[in-house]
Amino acid sequence: MRLIWKVLRQNLSVGQLIGFIIANIIGLTIIVLGVQLYHDIQPILSNKAGFMRPDFMVLTKPVSTLDAISGTKPAFEPGEIEELRQQPFVEQLGTFTAAQYRIYGQLVVKSYGIDVGSDLFFEAVPDDFIDVESEEWTFTPGDTKVPIIVPRTYLNLYNFGYAPTSDFPAISESMVNKVVLNLTLWGNGRSAQLKGRIIGFSSRINTILVPQTFIEWSNAQFAPYRHQGDVSRLILRVSNPTDERIATYCKEHELNIEGDNLNASKASWLMRILVAVVLIIGLVICLLAAYVLMLSIFLLMQRNQEAIRNLKAIGYTSHYLARPYQLLVFLTNLISVAFAMIILTSARHTYLAYLIGLAPDLRPASLVVAWLVAILFAIVLSAFSARVIYRSIR
Repeated sequence: MRLIWKVLRQNLSVGQLIGFIIANIIGLTIIVLGVQLYHDIQPILSNKAGFMRPDFMVLTKPVSTLDAISGTKPAFEPGEIEELRQQPFVEQLGTFTAAQYRIYGQLVVKSYGIDVGSDLFFEAVPDDFIDVESEEWTFTPGDTKVPIIVPRTYLNLYNFGYAPTSDFPAISESMVNKVVLNLTLWGNGRSAQLKGRIIGFSSRINTILVPQTFIEWSNAQFAPYRHQGDVSRLILRVSNPTDERIATYCKEHELNIEGDNLNASKASWLMRILVAVVLIIGLVICLLAAYVLMLSIFLLMQRNQEAIRNLKAIGYTSHYLARPYQLLVFLTNLISVAFAMIILTSARHTYLAYLIGLAPDLRPASLVVAWLVAILFAIVLSAFSARVIYRSIR
């Protein structure tokens, strides 16, 4: 084999070989980096605890001057809700159910000198739209404790707005979860004293949430004669937040999209598109690098054509003569895989620090998938090249 390689490696361009290896390393690094990044950010894109809520948005109707003067509340008609539900971009639709009675909440923490109270409002949405997972999210008539989910922005407003101006201490999420609210409900000539416990903070829904069963029970108890059918807000899960039909439909029907839900959804969707584009670019670079290598080997074989014919004449087979070129391709791909994974490991440390800062609960994926992709790509490329080289020599 050494003698054959000495003969066949004549006219081998080391510069072209190094150029292929560098190009292949760049392309393969882009591929494995895109694959690994997608797996690492997948919990952020799909998990309820992520900082992006990719496919949810809240719709409301605008309040007109006439509504403000007359005291009427803009509400969705059943026909409007059903029409929206049938739209091709809607995967799931839920309605907000509001408490129709008076609520007063008092927070007392003697050890921290906190004693505040305020009128409150409660709403409920179907559990499928809740972005807080807790076994305590349940209520059965007769229970004396009510689980509550509040917007995360409320805690920030207290810590950075109300507390500093009122000489109250700042409180953390873990502290709030241990605090019990004294709730007073009244209406329909009745009143009740209950305990409320904040079990989590929502980044998706900007309202004070309680279980649907609690709203239904309490409305029946304290507001049985008030109209329960008015729906003022809807929450949607959409298939593609960048679908232009969503914005067009909302504009034609004069609907408002609350907060930056649409922007966050677009960011999540664009992140997926960006990863796909990165993978395609890496694949194209690798294929171009492989094409350049094959051209170099073909030129090398063309220059050594006379030597190959002579070696065939003295009894060497095409398989044996193709082996040095095939081994060259395999080794260059192996080097590319090793360097690509080294670069990936280094780059991953950098972007993981940033991702964990955005989502502290993020659990990064393993490198197994990236290794499998790199090795599989090298095997497929080497096998294809080996086949082409053999057919050329034969």
